[in-house]
Amino acid sequence: MKILVTGADGFVGKRLIEKLSKEHSVSAFSLFDKKIPGAKEVIVGDVIKDLSGLDRKRFDVIYHLAAVLDESNPDLWTVNVEGTRNMLELCKNRKFERFISLGPIGVLGETKEPSREDFPYNPSTDYERSKVEAERIIMDYKLKHQIPYTTMRSTIIYGPNTFWKQILSAVKKGYPLIGKGENYFHLVYIDDVIDALLLALDVNAKNQIYNIAGPDTHTYKETYEIMSELLGVDMTERSIHPVVAKARALTHEASSKVQGKSPKVTLMRSSIERLLRNRIVNIEKARKELGFKPKFSLREGMRKTINELGF
Repeated sequence: MKILVTGADGFVGKRLIEKLSKEHSVSAFSLFDKKIPGAKEVIVGDVIKDLSGLDRKRFDVIYHLAAVLDESNPDLWTVNVEGTRNMLELCKNRKFERFISLGPIGVLGETKEPSREDFPYNPSTDYERSKVEAERIIMDYKLKHQIPYTTMRSTIIYGPNTFWKQILSAVKKGYPLIGKGENYFHLVYIDDVIDALLLALDVNAKNQIYNIAGPDTHTYKETYEIMSELLGVDMTERSIHPVVAKARALTHEASSKVQGKSPKVTLMRSSIERLLRNRIVNIEKARKELGFKPKFSLREGMRKTINELGF
């Protein structure tokens, strides 16, 4: 199959292309003109400003991964919502097999029981609200233009990247626990996400939504304890009340804006909200219909992450 991957230079995109290229012809759609391992070609463009490089191209499947996660980025809504619409417009009136997208389980918000795909939307951050709208647009294009889709929703993805290097560095320095840490904090390792995205090509996945998460669920405090142990440091004895943490985050964001800088990820209100939310996910639908079997327990995946980042 001929496959296009948007957001090709991102953490997920690069790894997905390497895996897909073993069996398919893969084109990378990227903001940057640089070689991406496994890609037959790199098409430089922008899901908002420049799709001209895709005008005469034909693809059987599009993996739409291009997204802005940074809550401080003014282009968040435009890229996540209008960028999705633009890619779907590209698919209209073409022979096309599937539009596969990746979004956050956070569109369902906090749940008191393992969240299923049919739970109602309940986003609480700008990023999550933008991804809810993107999901609605995808389903609308299926109804109006018969564009088949598969939407994969993952919990927070961890692995060896800059974001998790910042988090692990903070843990090593004794970053305080926010609140009591009793909320469930379900994560998923990057390689399990890639496996799930490959399974999305299955015919059974057509016009479906699937939750993706790791095989085991831990509380926020347990997750912190596992990271500390694997880093060879004592678990922090410091804690901070959520109200205080959010107030400090607000001050940090305001200060960063005045200075014309991006706020630190670990000090943003949206990051604190994610730490405090009860997040536990039901992945039975993906198991039964796609044969999804996450391989990496939190301990195994975090050990691999720490080793690859050189801690």
